Amino acid sequence: AMNYLKGGLYDPSSYQWNTTATTTTTEETKNSSSSDDDDRIVHAEELGPIYPCTALAVFKILESFHNTLSNNATATTATTNNNNIAGESSGSSSSSKPLKLFDNITATIINRSEVLGLPLATMLSNEGATVYSVDVDSILQFHPNHGKVQRMPAACTVEECVRKSSVIVSGVPSAEFTVPTEWIASGATCVNVAAETNFEEDTLLCNNDDANDDGDENDAIRGITYVPHVGRVTVAALEYNLMCLHKNYQLK
Repeated sequence: AMNYLKGGLYDPSSYQWNTTATTTTTEETKNSSSSDDDDRIVHAEELGPIYPCTALAVFKILESFHNTLSNNATATTATTNNNNIAGESSGSSSSSKPLKLFDNITATIINRSEVLGLPLATMLSNEGATVYSVDVDSILQFHPNHGKVQRMPAACTVEECVRKSSVIVSGVPSAEFTVPTEWIASGATCVNVAAETNFEEDTLLCNNDDANDDGDENDAIRGITYVPHVGRVTVAALEYNLMCLHKNYQLK
């Protein structure tokens, strides 16, 4: 399920991927163990690089909710109309290359640590997303640019970032911080990564139910997907990284 996560080890100092990561040849693979479990992954590069566990966990959660975009005809049209963001030349057609997993997705990540916000912003941008990375003193925009991730200062507020996003990830270690529910668009996916709750859960879950009797659209934001915790998926990501390290060591 994670074979498409390829490219190398994440380098937080350059916001890029080290594509010189060690791989193995087919001949070396043939000399490795031939058990049924080992045969499921033939090449070392198919195991993928080692990602920070929390960032990888959130990425896989988002993938589970957005993995149908690659077959979405509407997304194809939107990619053509927004080819500057997608990193495509203006003369290319939407059928010239396949859509990436998060093409036409705008995400806001309220955290820019090296274990969550920074690698996650790069991972999502590598898959076609435009990402607003919010820190305590600045907002950066990450977006794909001809196979690389480009970052630049964003001239917008946190509220503006959240309102235009279909994905909101928050990892602020403070009980005083919350993302107001009225900022969140219908159909958005919200992921809480902090130990504290960064979303107005009572309002969010209430608005995610059926519309109120008075039919007030402002009080009935439906279709929101809320993930309150990521701990169990993070443990699974840790185990995946351990398997990658063990397998790569065996294939050397």
